[in-house]
Amino acid sequence: MNKIIKDYFTFSKKEALAAFVIILITTIFLALPYISSNKRKKEPVNPELVKVASTNLFVKDTNANSDFDDNKPAYKNYSNNNYKNKNSALTPFNFDPNTLDENGWNKLGLPEKTIKTILNYLGKGGKFKSAEDIRKIWGLKKEDADVLIPYITIAARQTDNKFSNVYASKNYAKAAPSVIDINTATVDDFKRLPAVGNTAYKIVKFREKLGGFISINQVKETYGLTDSVYQAMLPYLTLTSTNIQKININTASDFDLGKHPYISNDIAKAIAIYRKQHGNYSKIEDVRKIVFINQAMYQKIVPYITVE
Repeated sequence: MNKIIKDYFTFSKKEALAAFVIILITTIFLALPYISSNKRKKEPVNPELVKVASTNLFVKDTNANSDFDDNKPAYKNYSNNNYKNKNSALTPFNFDPNTLDENGWNKLGLPEKTIKTILNYLGKGGKFKSAEDIRKIWGLKKEDADVLIPYITIAARQTDNKFSNVYASKNYAKAAPSVIDINTATVDDFKRLPAVGNTAYKIVKFREKLGGFISINQVKETYGLTDSVYQAMLPYLTLTSTNIQKININTASDFDLGKHPYISNDIAKAIAIYRKQHGNYSKIEDVRKIVFINQAMYQKIVPYITVE
């Protein structure tokens, strides 16, 4: 037993020194938090600093001396000197903020600075569209806005004469619809028809891409034209002009052919490749030799192609 104790619990000088160093380092690390916490003891808070820190806006006083002066604050507080009292001192009455003059704003009890802000806003063309818009005025406290809003009445705004006159100058604005030729009608002609509106531009653009209409039913193929609008305009549509612009399949490139609404890019390439391999088309019917073009496709594009 003595031998066991001697073997396991007896240390050499080096081992004892190492153990001492380890214990010392461990003690220092354990003590550090307590030492640092004592050094970080908070100093008493100056009530004046708390008061200053609670202020929302600070503006540097350019007139202040560069050296600190206890009797002269280095900052001026502009948080809103007009409202030192929490209780509103306004005397509200029913009013329209868009028409109230300076005297009226004064009667409400608003500060002069706020009144100038409102009058400047109105003078530059600003308008209050709703009672809640009064909250947008810079410098007006929420509490005062809450007091004023129940008394605000916004008069209905009339249409700006400048825009109403421009609209009234358009012939289609009030013109009665009349029967039009779908191949010669202008955008304004289409706009006169019931419910068409700006879809008129799309109809004319589609007609130009086609090269002209060969049937009234083609109008309803216009992208964005609903069936209800088409049915409303149908009684006013006629087709008397059939001057169709045709594409020469012997000279047109596949790119030009592909621009036509009825000719897909694949068909356009097939027409151009066949021409390159077999020479120019002698007659329109030759396009039927292209396997991609069936009878239905042929009947659809034949009015718009030529070999001359």
